[in-house]
Amino acid sequence: MSTFVVGGIEKIEYAPASLTGVILPAAWKPMPNIAVGSVKMTKNIGSKTSIKQEDGNKTFLNVFQPADGDTLTIGLLEQNPDLVKELFDVDFTAATTTTEYYAGEKIAHLAIRITTVPMKDSRKCIITIYNNDVQTGYDNNITSDAVEQLALTANIGSYRKAGDIKDKVYTKQFVNADGTVIDSTPAG
Repeated sequence: MSTFVVGGIEKIEYAPASLTGVILPAAWKPMPNIAVGSVKMTKNIGSKTSIKQEDGNKTFLNVFQPADGDTLTIGLLEQNPDLVKELFDVDFTAATTTTEYYAGEKIAHLAIRITTVPMKDSRKCIITIYNNDVQTGYDNNITSDAVEQLALTANIGSYRKAGDIKDKVYTKQFVNADGTVIDSTPAG
């Protein structure tokens, strides 16, 4: 059986969110200049309550309460106009390189694809999260020795492929360093 290691970020891309888990290859755009140490995916764990018989030690019933949705955070050191238009309610005037920000918050509905650097046996991982509600703020004050950072917080939602009967959250695909697919079908 093959084993795989996930670690290090090669690139992060975004596209319009998909509730069906289908995104055309040409729709993906790069998220430029990811801040070191800023990317974190948090898997929130629900709570379990066990109901036991009064006169025994055996569990009669387990009740699971789901947690809040999983989250992904990303820090960006570059404020690319195309991405800023996805994240904020803005008008961008290219002729003067001016962005006007409207009052109020915007929730961007994006898909996010993370490609890791090659690790064990030159394999890398592609994590695709098809449905995210992304809110944006800023990290780092505007000072003489800091770079303003866009702080993205994505609440990971579910998607359902055509014909599926269960919702899914994301995919992980392991590929060779050159991006070719790995066939993990057992021989024989």
